[in-house]
Amino acid sequence: MYLQLAHNNRNLREQAQGPPQEEVEVYVLFVNTTNRTVDLYWVRERETENIQYTLKPYEEVRVNTYNTHTWFFRDYYTGERMHVRSNRVFCPVRIRIPRDPQRPDELCDVRSQVLIHFPLRTLKDNCLWLIVKWLKRTCNAPREYINGYMIPATLKQHLLTILTTIEVYCSQAHAARIRR
Repeated sequence: MYLQLAHNNRNLREQAQGPPQEEVEVYVLFVNTTNRTVDLYWVRERETENIQYTLKPYEEVRVNTYNTHTWFFRDYYTGERMHVRSNRVFCPVRIRIPRDPQRPDELCDVRSQVLIHFPLRTLKDNCLWLIVKWLKRTCNAPREYINGYMIPATLKQHLLTILTTIEVYCSQAHAARIRR
C-alpha cells in the first residue's frame, strides 16, 4: 500500500448537502505534528463523538476508517481544537492509484498521511490561552483572579470563556476515557 499526503478535506456542510455516499473503507495515517498530546475523535452520526485514539507529540497511528466518518482533534488537556490543513474537521476520501502503469485499470488503495497541526491563532488568542493555562496550574480559584484583574470587561469575558471551555472539556473527556 502506498502513502500519500491527504488533500481530501471537505467542509462538513458540503458533505451534508451532497448526495448520500456509498460507504467505502479508507486508509489513513494520522500524524500528530504538534508538541501536545492530542485526542482523535471520530463521528459516525451527528451527535456521537467518540475518542478513538490519543497521540503523544509526534506520534502517528494507522487507521482504517470509512468515507462516511468525520474526524476531529482536540488537545488532551485543554480541549482546544487542532487542525488538518487549516480545517477543524477531516473527512476521509478513498484514494486509489494504478498498481502498474502498464495496466491503469488495476487500482490499489493508498494510505493518506493526515498531518494534525496547531491552529492558526492571533497573538491576542495565544496570550489569553497561555494566561488561562497558567492560572489553572498555579491557583485554586482562577475565576476570582480573572474577575480581580484590572483589564477591560471584554478581555475578562474572553478569559472566562477559555477557562469554561477547558473545564467542561476536562470533565467530559475524563468521563469518556473512563468508558473506553
